Amino acid sequence: MTRPTSNTPPEDLHQLTRISLDTHHPACQVCGQPFHEGDDITAYAYRAAGEPAYAIGYIMCGSDIHEHPTVFTRGVREYVLTGHIGTCADVRTQSMAYILLGPEAVVTSPTTSRELHVHPDTPTERLPTDTQQEKPTSLLTAIREHTHSVGSALQARSE
Repeated sequence: MTRPTSNTPPEDLHQLTRISLDTHHPACQVCGQPFHEGDDITAYAYRAAGEPAYAIGYIMCGSDIHEHPTVFTRGVREYVLTGHIGTCADVRTQSMAYILLGPEAVVTSPTTSRELHVHPDTPTERLPTDTQQEKPTSLLTAIREHTHSVGSALQARSE
């Protein structure tokens, strides 16, 4: 079990240790690389305000070759965790589940904001990019920008 940090409440750490990856065929969400027991992974865990338990949103390669999530949601407690894959067997049902072992918090986002906190003793050197999400682009602005970029390309081709 990992040591609690000042920014990871013990009750969260307890829930995040041995949390189910909720898949029968673990693979990287970004590149599709299949994972096996013992492989290092990066996992995104979340818990909406008012919900009793965390869930794993997705898993990625643990060698830190993919960017971490950069957009966080108000009202949702979120973690980017590193750890490794383990298995948990239930002899009564003769079933097995993949779980996250040795979780270390890399990034935390509290429920009260979309701000993130990068843990100072994080096992990864690369910081997430684009930590602040601007207001969502309106549909009209997106169409206008797309039209200008397409129109410029068409004008350049015709010259």
